[in-house]
Amino acid sequence: MADKIGMVLQTEPGGWALVSTDRKGACSGCESHPSACAVCLAGAQKMESRVANPIGARVGDMVKVHLASENIFTGAAILYLVPILSLLIGAFTGAWAAHFFGLQAVSGGLLGTLIGLIAGFGAVIGVDRSAVMRRRITPTITTIVAGVHEASGAQHASCCG
Repeated sequence: MADKIGMVLQTEPGGWALVSTDRKGACSGCESHPSACAVCLAGAQKMESRVANPIGARVGDMVKVHLASENIFTGAAILYLVPILSLLIGAFTGAWAAHFFGLQAVSGGLLGTLIGLIAGFGAVIGVDRSAVMRRRITPTITTIVAGVHEASGAQHASCCG
């Protein structure tokens, strides 16, 4: 995934920050004038995200936020595939086991589907609350582009590159 440019809105204890980014591509339209990066974030299509802040960015800093493509796919697989697979496994298991409980296959399938769906969402919630997995699939601030740190004379990457 391409890095996104964002503005730190709030810092939180434990190395976290709330960052506002543009819903479009990474700083699209800023290529012609690097100092116009703040304009990119002034549009109506903003998105606020809680991101890891290992470099200590402060409120008002323009930062690059990175999330690797494999982590996007991991998160999507957990969110979408786990409930669907558990739903299907529950449906087939319920239909198969229905005759052991004196039920029709359709009734057993429906009951198994409901149990499978609840189990799938329970698994997703459990994985989401896992600190290791949450840190892995969370975007991370990688660079301070511009902002409150500039007064110290630190060198920053350009807004769009």
